[in-house]
Amino acid sequence: MVSFLNGKSPFDEAEEKLEAGETINGRPKMSTGPVMGWQDGVFLLVIIGLIVGGYQYYQYAKNSSAETFAKCDALYVAAASDPAKFVEVEACYDSTWDLGFVSDSMEVLRQNRQGQIADMRNAQKDILEDAKILLEDGDTAKAVSTLKNYSGAFLLRPSDAAEWKKIAAFDVPESKPEAQPEAQGEASAK
Repeated sequence: MVSFLNGKSPFDEAEEKLEAGETINGRPKMSTGPVMGWQDGVFLLVIIGLIVGGYQYYQYAKNSSAETFAKCDALYVAAASDPAKFVEVEACYDSTWDLGFVSDSMEVLRQNRQGQIADMRNAQKDILEDAKILLEDGDTAKAVSTLKNYSGAFLLRPSDAAEWKKIAAFDVPESKPEAQPEAQGEASAK
């Protein structure tokens, strides 16, 4: 039917190229060996293991942090009725610095709560200093009433807390109301 110059059909030429290792476009054929060696498979398994293990650790750290912060929050709520528990609350929030995961909201909560406890400690120090000044001025009754009206020295150092208790334990007699000048004048007239 159709005659070619060399006597071969284009289909025969393509078949010879394929047998010689070339593609129809003239590029070499890719080898038909395995896609991945056993070393590549082991490496891929290690990478997958690291990814899965890292995700599992992340989930564990996240849950552990959430549980610790929930415990600290419960202690904080309980300390509202018993201020002496603020020492436990402070220790609990201090322990959260060692956690593997702390979200931004947890960080803000920790900073706020620790700031409130530090403010309470500073207020107790100021009250103690005020009571010391009142003692130096000779107003023992006012110094004792200042300390007794406050809930206690639960956040102070042991030495300051002992001084607080010592001042608060003073036995101060209740002062009697002084007689009115008019009443004294009437009594002298009789």
